[in-house]
Amino acid sequence: MADRESLSRLKRWHWYVPILIVISLGLLIAGWSLPTLKLTKAIFFTSTYSIWAGITELWKSEHYILAGVIFFFSMIFPTAKLLGLMSIWFAPLTREIRNRYLNLLEILGRWSMLDVFVVSILIVLIKAADVADANASIGIYFFAGAVILSMLTANIIYKMARS
Repeated sequence: MADRESLSRLKRWHWYVPILIVISLGLLIAGWSLPTLKLTKAIFFTSTYSIWAGITELWKSEHYILAGVIFFFSMIFPTAKLLGLMSIWFAPLTREIRNRYLNLLEILGRWSMLDVFVVSILIVLIKAADVADANASIGIYFFAGAVILSMLTANIIYKMARS
């Protein structure tokens, strides 16, 4: 039977790794609930949307596929990635299994900034159409911060696991 050891035991002096994951999760939750997009039409109409509110509005207006895609890439995927990183850090795994999980997370990690990209394109399209004034709000920065911090943390874990 192969040796099973957790990275947290192998790399004890890197105590900050789970803290980075928890901070990423906190930023992610804030990014879901804080306003992401602010639309202003004329002087009288202002509307702000969080990621969660956007998903529910899409669902209510029967755009189920788009709501599902945004829900998956904005909520399920980043949460699963963080839980996967936490599992890779704490679970006693063989080197081979750990590397398989890391390869999977690395492949999926390429899609991490998809929803930030979608919001950016949405802002550009709204501004170009002169429908309303669209601006990014604080939530998108929290969300982007969560994605970037989780990518950096994953990179740290990849390097540790492969050394």
